[in-house]
Amino acid sequence: MSVLNIAVVVASTNHDAAVARYKELLGADVITQFELPGGSFTVSVLPGISILSGNEQVLAPVRELRASLMVDSLALTRERLEHTGWIVDGTLGAPGSFIARDPDGNVVEFVERSP
Repeated sequence: MSVLNIAVVVASTNHDAAVARYKELLGADVITQFELPGGSFTVSVLPGISILSGNEQVLAPVRELRASLMVDSLALTRERLEHTGWIVDGTLGAPGSFIARDPDGNVVEFVERSP
């Protein structure tokens, strides 16, 4: 298992304002943008930051999400996490990802890199 990339997750109910704010801060454009299955969340990825946008109701359960880590293997990641006390705790709905909580309660999303 290898971590390939880490991005801080920022939640926002105002997608356009959040994207503009972080583009200005980073001096960078959006790398990719997509909706998660079900259309509840829009994800905008900038260098080092993933902006998760939606209404307050859909964002409430993911407000504790701190970061998104891209890994080469979800199976190996899950095995390592469970061996070290993490609890796998669901998904945002995207295939090839899961959310886990560390023993201190920090919530992180793990995403498998697409081939």
